[in-house]
Amino acid sequence: MKTHFLSLVLTVMLAVAPCFANRIYLIGDATPGGWSLDNAALMVPAADGVYEWVGDLNAGALKFVTHHDWLPSYGPATDNTALSIGTVDLALRSKNADPDNKFAVAAGRYALTIDMSGATPQLTVADGTGIEDKGLNAYYPEVIYAIGSATPAGWTVNNAIEMRESAFNSGIFEQVLTLNTGELKFLHQKDWGAGYGATLANDPVNGSGVYTIAALDDSDKKFAVTLTDATDYKVTVNAVTSSMTLSYYPEHLYIIGPAVGGWSWDDNAKEMTVSEEEGVFTWTGTLSEGEFKFFPEKDFGSVAYGATVAGQEIAATGEYNLEKLGAEDKKFIAPAANVTLTVDIKQMKLVSVQNTAEGISMVAEDGIIRIYDMMGMLRITLPANENVTDNLTKGIYIMVKGTETEKIIIR
Repeated sequence: MKTHFLSLVLTVMLAVAPCFANRIYLIGDATPGGWSLDNAALMVPAADGVYEWVGDLNAGALKFVTHHDWLPSYGPATDNTALSIGTVDLALRSKNADPDNKFAVAAGRYALTIDMSGATPQLTVADGTGIEDKGLNAYYPEVIYAIGSATPAGWTVNNAIEMRESAFNSGIFEQVLTLNTGELKFLHQKDWGAGYGATLANDPVNGSGVYTIAALDDSDKKFAVTLTDATDYKVTVNAVTSSMTLSYYPEHLYIIGPAVGGWSWDDNAKEMTVSEEEGVFTWTGTLSEGEFKFFPEKDFGSVAYGATVAGQEIAATGEYNLEKLGAEDKKFIAPAANVTLTVDIKQMKLVSVQNTAEGISMVAEDGIIRIYDMMGMLRITLPANENVTDNLTKGIYIMVKGTETEKIIIR
């Protein structure tokens, strides 16, 4: 008897969004900036994958680059092809061994359009006479790099941390950086050339706030960051206003997971209340039995905070360590209970307190202050005129006075 085997081939069609260069530059001795990468003329985005430039060109050579580097670049399929009215395919040069083809340009006024949206990149050339200039000969970089002993990169230039522009030529660059005590500055490229630093040598940075930046010069003025512990900050460098803003990160915190209804940002995520204490967030509500974790943004690609052990079960009242999650997705398991959750990012602590009629929400006698710990245990009873903080050790407490409650954090 013959045995027949049937082979099935399953083809999966995936729709992938096209990815285009953020910028296209003209470079060459035919352009206003010559062969200087720092002075390359920037084309203006007209649509996804479409870039335009109008202006005067000199007699000489021309090609196109996508950032301040020689690779990748685009030129004609044949070297020394005349730049003439019409449309021509562009050839990609992705490595040094590829031909470095350039256009031969006659002096004149041109309107150039590059279209990357098709199967083959194309350059359309038109007469630019009577058309206003379009493009930028002076512009902000599309990316800068944070570097220095205050950053995880240290002074290794290849490890400098990328900070991308918030919008085309905005001059505003943002990134979440883990900062520690040390020096800090910003580079335009991963080399020791242009960038931004402080206006004074060792200008002090000691936490959240707005600081003044200046273009780096030979004096190489850096910021001197002084922090007690390594801390996450959202760092915004604004080249337009010559400022650097540090905001403690996260600025927001969301609870998500089956414990609060599911994994939908729109339907289930619960935003925690920002405390006056930097890095402290609270939320009061009813949890269902199930998993949960925390995110600083409504984005599963952002940093997540969870348990130190996968499947960490929490009690309705208790204190637990938090961890910034990496590849291992360690979630908390909640009980079914009405609770107040307090997250302290600086201390990396999660505190849960069950809300009951006879618990911390009780009414104290007039003129008496009662202090409870996060386990709901009464720690101290004091007269109303006595200094509360003098009687407490480091920790998080709930103060009850009459019908009022207040969270106290002793550091």
